[in-house]
Amino acid sequence: MKRINLFYFTILVIVTAFTSCKENEPDTNENQNPYEIGAFVTNEGAWGTSNASISFFDFQKKEVENDVFYTVNERVLGDLLQSATLYNDKIYMILNGSNKIEVATYSDFEEVATIEDFLSPRYMTIYNGKGYVSQWGNGGQVKVINLTNNIVEATIEVGAGPEQIIAAGGNLFVANCGEYGVDSVLSVIDPATNVVIKNIVVGDNPMEMALDANGDLWVLCYGYVKYALDYSIESETPSKLVKVDVNNQTKLSEIIISNNKHPMNMDISPDKETIYYGGDFSFSGIYAIDITATEVNSIALIDGTKTFYGFNVNPVNGDIYALESTSFTDAGKMYRYTSSGTEIDSYNVGIGPKSVIFAE
Repeated sequence: MKRINLFYFTILVIVTAFTSCKENEPDTNENQNPYEIGAFVTNEGAWGTSNASISFFDFQKKEVENDVFYTVNERVLGDLLQSATLYNDKIYMILNGSNKIEVATYSDFEEVATIEDFLSPRYMTIYNGKGYVSQWGNGGQVKVINLTNNIVEATIEVGAGPEQIIAAGGNLFVANCGEYGVDSVLSVIDPATNVVIKNIVVGDNPMEMALDANGDLWVLCYGYVKYALDYSIESETPSKLVKVDVNNQTKLSEIIISNNKHPMNMDISPDKETIYYGGDFSFSGIYAIDITATEVNSIALIDGTKTFYGFNVNPVNGDIYALESTSFTDAGKMYRYTSSGTEIDSYNVGIGPKSVIFAE
């Protein structure tokens, strides 16, 4: 009888110990990387208030979490979040008003570094493991960052008001938007020497770019608007879509969008066959154009009654994320549309939402 009791006692100890171990084990279902798969919205915030922020849209939960940098790091991000770039496991957030780049591990948004030595930084692209950052300050420059130690190691003089940078054909193409004046060229940089090897005349105030399925570079040229002292328009030049041969570094063709309307944003479909353009308070709706077209569409793909502050296309499924900012004191809104222009849903985000970047 004692041997039977001893047997059951031994079983009880083993079961109790096993249960205790299970209770003490971490929950493997708990998401240790809450921001790993989804879309990040860059919210500019209001100038001079240091209320820029990042919102995160979770693809699976279909929910938005606002102000994630502050939530994780318990400090403000800074003043005027112009753009952000993902590279490896990090997100580089470019603060135009604070003259810095904040770096975090994007899967959990823990801060990693702050990179300074900028004057009005705008956009960043990565090429051969280095970061190239456009900045309006000092007449227009591109700063080269060693991403191993986060140190600015070179400065390249370009045109006035450089905006987006794109790598193509072994070179870097910089859109010089003229800052508050006018510029009409793309600066072509040889990354091996950090020297501008050519300037390509495209159209007035080029801003954003995309590579199509044929490897050609499409450039959105905003056009130049000259204002009088009372803010009435004295004169303006057309907005255009310009196509560039990246290998020969020559202008191939152009399509006039409008003589008096000036979109600021463009993106491309996942198959790189369709260009989308729109955005800005003076331009309503988002339009689509096939890369083989010779003229623009007269009818908006997405809501011609809305003015969007920015938009981006999901490079996997083609959904269009459009951003609305009715003021710079209240929350903005993110709308999701299918590639055919049907609204899916909408969410409140931060103040002054400007762009969306995707982590999948």
